[in-house]
Amino acid sequence: MTVRVHVDGRGVPRIRIIEEGGCYVISVDIFRQLKEPPNNAEVLQIGERYKILVTKRALLRGTCEFVYFQFPGGVQLINVKYIGPDSPDDVLPELDKLLNEVAHGEEHKYQ
Repeated sequence: MTVRVHVDGRGVPRIRIIEEGGCYVISVDIFRQLKEPPNNAEVLQIGERYKILVTKRALLRGTCEFVYFQFPGGVQLINVKYIGPDSPDDVLPELDKLLNEVAHGEEHKYQ
């Protein structure tokens, strides 16, 4: 198993890439404020006031998971994760496209 961690300009870990036996998990921390969570998200309750929500969609030959945190003041997309056989060189540009769509409020069109 190999693990690589990429940090942002402040030295904060933002991207983690794990590879084992030709399968990758590529996890990107986001922390982007949204108006509302997707209506088809699976809800994982954390106490009365907080929720973790998860949606999934196909991406290349794998699966992409979106993880949201809902709290009394709003919702944040906190993580996007790819799981599958495609290399980071192929996946990261696709994840970047998805994140740009989220920034423009278009993330629900795939879910």
